[in-house]
Amino acid sequence: MVPMVETNRLINPETGRQWDLQLLLKKLLELQDSLLQSQERNISLTAQARELERISRDHEDMKIDMENQAALLADKSRENKYLHQELSRMSGVLSSKLLEGEEMKTQISDVQHQLKTCQQERDLLAIMLTEAENSARQGNATNARDTKDPQTNWIKYLKGKQT
Repeated sequence: MVPMVETNRLINPETGRQWDLQLLLKKLLELQDSLLQSQERNISLTAQARELERISRDHEDMKIDMENQAALLADKSRENKYLHQELSRMSGVLSSKLLEGEEMKTQISDVQHQLKTCQQERDLLAIMLTEAENSARQGNATNARDTKDPQTNWIKYLKGKQT
């Protein structure tokens, strides 16, 4: 066995001098302060790391939401495009129907004009018929003359009398 050499704890084995207790206590307090600061810094950094992890998760959630919103927007865009096409088609149909309506108005106006013309001709014929009847009553016309005169034959035709 190697004999144990008793060492004096009060002497620094490296320098061979006595330890300076004040200096050692001062160094010990400095190391303790440094350890406390490191622990506080470690706690602060851990809290920051947790906060960054939470922000990262929030970012991923927001990214997923944005992707969903983009898909929804794309769907709405396609739907709007379809609606725009349908509205354009309906606009074309309405335009053609408006043109047809204008044409019908023109045709109705023409028919009304023709109707007025027919009514005027009817009124004129009625006047002529009335005058012819009045003439026949006054005895101006004779049966022989009626057969010779084609103008009075058509009056009888209108009355429904054929000879």
